[in-house]
Amino acid sequence: MQRSPDRGNRIIAQGEGSSFAGIYLGFDRGWTVNHCVKKLIAWYDHDHRLLPWRQTRDIYHTWVCEVMSQQTTLAVVVPKFSEFVKQIPTVDELATCNEEKLRQLWSGLGYYARARNLKKGAQFIVEQLEGCFPQSYREWLEIPGCGPYTAAVIASICFNEKVACVDGNVVRVVSRLLALSQDVWSSSGQSTIQASVTRMIPEERPGDFNQAMMELGATVCRKTKPYCHMCPLQEECLAFANNCVDICPPKKPRRDAVKVELFALLVWRKATDTLAVVDRTKGFLSNTIGFPLISEVEASEAKRVLKLLPHLQLFELPSKFSHAITHHRISGKILVAQEVETLSITAGIVPWQILVPQPFHWVERSDIASKLSTSLDNKVFKLFQKYYDG
Repeated sequence: MQRSPDRGNRIIAQGEGSSFAGIYLGFDRGWTVNHCVKKLIAWYDHDHRLLPWRQTRDIYHTWVCEVMSQQTTLAVVVPKFSEFVKQIPTVDELATCNEEKLRQLWSGLGYYARARNLKKGAQFIVEQLEGCFPQSYREWLEIPGCGPYTAAVIASICFNEKVACVDGNVVRVVSRLLALSQDVWSSSGQSTIQASVTRMIPEERPGDFNQAMMELGATVCRKTKPYCHMCPLQEECLAFANNCVDICPPKKPRRDAVKVELFALLVWRKATDTLAVVDRTKGFLSNTIGFPLISEVEASEAKRVLKLLPHLQLFELPSKFSHAITHHRISGKILVAQEVETLSITAGIVPWQILVPQPFHWVERSDIASKLSTSLDNKVFKLFQKYYDG
């Protein structure tokens, strides 16, 4: 039987200038928005994942886990989070944490700018707010590096503020509840999704509601192969009723990836088993520590220079690496510049500054994994290890 919307339970009012106007939540069976929300929170109470930051309503923990979770899977975040709050348990200690320690604790999470912004936020709280956390959504927006989504998560979970959190999971849940198969990713579509969730969010337990929506999207209402038979909102879902779950929401338009080809240069002093690492100051991996990354032209120049330096030999490893970061798709080769014999102090030329014009320092190979701050560098190092130790 064709289900007709219950006009007494609108989420989005007509006349708001949205292409979603006239979409309703609730059917001829008499479901209401409040009933839907109660079912969702009851499901969350019973079935939510036991994540470490959910054990207490700790403001610092909520903030750290939210920043860590941006564009990173929970399987990676959970162990990193536990170690992070163990090593840096308070906002005061985060504000004064040295750069090397912060890099080590963030290693493997990617997007290191998030860690820098987290520290900047901590410094602002300690220096400008005398160590007192903001108490509302608006106040959290004043914290450096804290955007609307992060502010909403903290305000709703820690302060029970009625403010909606909308991430990709929530967009998917709402799109399927309302059978939205178009105009979801535009600015107007996103505004309408936000308004829809704002109308749904209850006065009581707004933080649990937000977490329930995100949890549902992450574990049940998945992007592909959703577990509709396990969904607490199956009876309310217009996409399920109309057999259009697979097209709600429509695929998000993607920017064309920028393809980058480069060489990773490993300058190796075999006698001391040390490698040169640089402090990157520009490019898409700026403010990270790793191996020099050079273009094909620069690699050709390195080979030309090495012909004049008998103390060095250059090898190109047979294995290649690939990496994706933001909108870059990187493919690369590994060049190893190996010192054949130690140069004397009186040698007429010191080759390292020629090969590595960026500021660099030597790190023992046994310690280097803890110094590298990107997964790209770790991939390169593992290939180097495999070749020379395998």
